[in-house]
Amino acid sequence: MNHSRERLLPTVMAIRSAPPPFRLTQEEFHSGVARDWYQGLGDIEHLMAQTRVRQRWMFWDPRQELAGRVRGTGDRMRAFEKSVIGVAQQSVEAVLEGVERDRVGSFVTTTNTGYFAPFIDCVIARRLGLSSSLRRTVIGSMGCFAAFNTFKVALDSLAVRPEELVLLNCTEASSISMQPTPNKEQAVVQFLFGDASASVLMGSAPEGEGLQFLRTHTEQLYETAEMMTLRLTDEAFRMTLSPFVPFVLAENIEAFLEKLLAPMKLSRGDIRHWGIHPGGPKIIEFLTRKLELRPEQSRASWHVLENYGNCAAAATLLVLEEILREDKPVRGEYGVLMAFGPGLTVEGALVRF
Repeated sequence: MNHSRERLLPTVMAIRSAPPPFRLTQEEFHSGVARDWYQGLGDIEHLMAQTRVRQRWMFWDPRQELAGRVRGTGDRMRAFEKSVIGVAQQSVEAVLEGVERDRVGSFVTTTNTGYFAPFIDCVIARRLGLSSSLRRTVIGSMGCFAAFNTFKVALDSLAVRPEELVLLNCTEASSISMQPTPNKEQAVVQFLFGDASASVLMGSAPEGEGLQFLRTHTEQLYETAEMMTLRLTDEAFRMTLSPFVPFVLAENIEAFLEKLLAPMKLSRGDIRHWGIHPGGPKIIEFLTRKLELRPEQSRASWHVLENYGNCAAAATLLVLEEILREDKPVRGEYGVLMAFGPGLTVEGALVRF
């Protein structure tokens, strides 16, 4: 069919995740690791319960890898490289099933939890026989909203080369940076974050044919920049997370959504599906209440938080995959995806199913 006169929009052709090899319930993590780490914190089991996380997937088993050992940054980065490539490749191969691989012109990857070069994208592209002229972009240091940066690179690429396909991958291995810093903030971080790898294949399709991106918006809340940080130490990546983040997001979310939706002549009431980043229970609770969402509209975010934890950049893809699988959006319904990270930065995308 000739689509030359039809309006083409950036469209999700496939989305798939692949689980890391180790699944730990919170009780297993507490009894195997955290009880020894945080024995001086009297309310540690209460802190664990407050995260609402029931289980997580991990690229390594901290009960073995961190038991009575000191692991330095270099050691952890070697473990990251060894652990993540195979799982990431599984999710990439899943979205490429049945696709002419020579149509893939760009490959965008992101992680906040590890570093090596040549990176995941180069290794996987070689293994899968992708084009040697593949355009590769690696995104780091953006935090939990980094999936939106992969989306926006894809949108720009498809705007210039609509005949090509763009491959996206988000892989996070927070467990490899786990460390026994004995304070409540770090205990919450260790109980909250999980590992995941997820991929998306995007291309151009006529309007109305599939899950399509209509608009994105970014807002930097510069005055709150130190409320969320990620820095590399001699031991590992170390994250800080202020308990005031949910309050700041709730205060700013209405103005943010106005900027995202108003140019399309839409309002919050027009949005059926909401993909809120499962950054923590308070974030989901506060935004659900502020936006007056029905329980089913935040169900996917709660599902990911409870069964995967906060998987940083990969969490957005897990939530979107869950919405498609379980909520089964009807053609023409609108959705909003949102994520938050260091900056504080708020990212959002308006999509139509």
